[in-house]
Parts: sequence; structure tokens; C-alpha cells
Amino acid sequence: MRSDVINNNSLKFGDGADFHGDAMPLQYKEKIVLLTDQAGAGAIRSALTMADSGTHFIVPALTSGAQTIALPAVNEDGVGFWCRFTMLATAAQVFSVDTAASADKIITAEPDGDGTLTINASADGFNFTAAALVGASFKITMVSSTAATAFWVSDLRSAIAAQTGEHVAE
Repeated sequence: MRSDVINNNSLKFGDGADFHGDAMPLQYKEKIVLLTDQAGAGAIRSALTMADSGTHFIVPALTSGAQTIALPAVNEDGVGFWCRFTMLATAAQVFSVDTAASADKIITAEPDGDGTLTINASADGFNFTAAALVGASFKITMVSSTAATAFWVSDLRSAIAAQTGEHVAE
């Protein structure tokens, strides 16, 4: 393609979105997925894959038993994978985001309610406790292809005044 000519292909993003005049379209929507209560302990859905990266998962009130979702396997191509989880109601049961393999670890920094944090550098999962309220949320990112330091939890949001008791590493 010539660099001195703009053709129709130059005016499109890879997903087909168009440039409009001199402005670049920045109105991309966030992927939102409402999870479905399984009414019993176990996986709330199939394991996450790279196709789920960038997804904001909405967690409903859970009626029975701890429910889980598995992160993708740790590998070099997965570095940069991220997703966010937000409670839509009071959890009432534990909701756990778990690593795919026991060697894969999650690094967390949980608020203690007094302005300090408890660091856990080797968690196998990160949970909403049963006490988690509507609006509680967190983001998890694959930051390394090294299993021992694979995932990082960030952007914790608490709906409880003391900001404790809604999130916990396991």
C-alpha cells in the first residue's frame, strides 16, 4: 500500500469500525457477561479463555453452595489477559475465581480496613465472600508466564463501609 494515499482499508480498524473524519472512534463498548447462578456448588460456567479477555463479568446473588470460575492456563501468549468481576446483589455464597493449575498463583493485596493491606503472593484463588454486597468488584490480570507470579488482583472496590470482608484470597 502506498503511504501517500489513504484508501478505504486505511479508514477501518481490524474489527471493521470506521474512522469518522479526523476523529478516531473511541466509543467501544465493554464486553459484559451476566453469569447465571447454578443453585449449587461447582463451576458457574466453563473455564475462561483468551477470548474472554477484557470481559466484565456480573455475578448474581448465589442461592446455594460455593460457585467457581477457572482462569485460563498460564502461558506466554496469555500475558495481558484480564477480566473484571462485579457483584449484582449480595453474594450470599462464596464466588471464587481459581487458577487452572495448582502451580499457578495469584498475587493479592487485601484491605484490612485500617488503611493497610495484607499481601498474599501465592493464592490459588480470589473470592467474593458471602458478605459481598452489590457493587463489590475486582480486576484480575495475567501479568507473567511464570506460574508462581502469574496473576495480579487490582482495582478492588468494596461496598462495605470498612472495606473489609468482601474479598479474600484462598
